[in-house]
Amino acid sequence: MKKLFSLVLAIILIFTFGVFALGSGESETTDQGKGSADSVASDSNLGEYTVEIKSCRLAKDYEGKAVVIVKYGFTNNSDEATAFYTAFEDEVYQKGVGLNGAYVLADSANYNSDNQTKAIKKGASIDVEVAYELNDNTTDIEVEVKELFSFDDSVVTKTFSIKK
Repeated sequence: MKKLFSLVLAIILIFTFGVFALGSGESETTDQGKGSADSVASDSNLGEYTVEIKSCRLAKDYEGKAVVIVKYGFTNNSDEATAFYTAFEDEVYQKGVGLNGAYVLADSANYNSDNQTKAIKKGASIDVEVAYELNDNTTDIEVEVKELFSFDDSVVTKTFSIKK
């Protein structure tokens, strides 16, 4: 049952990201706002997985809006092949308000969203990038990750400064 649910969820996510990739426009990456870590949760183990919130960088989406691309490190410690998006729920906030997912063309911002849905086997690790549309260009962002299906309330957090 768990495998069937994971498969259905993975198919839905792959379809969703495929639709996002259909956008057009030019994006540009900037070196500004790479972000500096202000705080880090002490434990990055969430259930049978490990996540590290590594870094962030500013870019533009296909409409030219400011986005932040957060890089995560993901390790699968479970017995089943699992993808980042079937293991975790990731949220990014500015002033307590959640950021929407952003649609960035892969070639224009050196952005690779493929690893979000790529399943990895037990013991394997992969870097995953996720883009979020900024509410403003100056307020710090707070990144939170928790296990997608869990009764445990553990959350890994990290705050980055956005500097223009």
